[in-house]
Amino acid sequence: MNAFALKIAAIAGMTCNHIANVFGASMPEAPTVALYMVGGLTFPIMAYLLCEGYRHTSSVRRYAERLALFAVISQVPYSLLFGGQGNVLITLLIGLGLLRVLDCGNNALAKGAAVIGGVGLSFFCDWGIVGPLLIVLFWHLHDRPRGSALAMTVVALGLGIPALSQAVADPTPVTLGALGYYTVGFGAATVLILNYNGQRGRPMKWFFYGYYPTHLLALWALTLLL
Repeated sequence: MNAFALKIAAIAGMTCNHIANVFGASMPEAPTVALYMVGGLTFPIMAYLLCEGYRHTSSVRRYAERLALFAVISQVPYSLLFGGQGNVLITLLIGLGLLRVLDCGNNALAKGAAVIGGVGLSFFCDWGIVGPLLIVLFWHLHDRPRGSALAMTVVALGLGIPALSQAVADPTPVTLGALGYYTVGFGAATVLILNYNGQRGRPMKWFFYGYYPTHLLALWALTLLL
């Protein structure tokens, strides 16, 4: 799979996940759980492609500026739907900053402080502290055989075991969906990432940037109509 195909999978999963989060309470249980499962594709692919983008970009500064611009644009519709936490583009921007810090200089203490600071800041964003940690894992394990699968396994176990416990104790659509998110969704994301061929594919980066705030705004408009 090329990067374009991975991005299509990511935005499909993102849309499904947000539909489940916004409308799941009024939907039948099975479709809600299925939407959450598909949603598990999203962030792992986004985190992985961020690392690929960092590796191949001609300008980290311009890359960061694009993320920052659309993070600001997206925050209003995101807040209308999900409250005041930072949207996922802010999480990705923090992750990009950490990659830059870790990739430059030799001061281990400064790098450690930067990671702690970035992870702490991401606590207030979508995906919390797990987001930048997965990005850093992808970056440091990318040159190992099946390194991406190892990074995914670490995060899937860390999130999936508590999700399993909650689903067993209280099997609601939300808890079952969360379990499917971290098992089925993460598993499918891992397979897709492992089949990435390193090719860019169709150059439609502005579409993918623009889709995020646009679909959030559309979902918010639907909440007013339904």
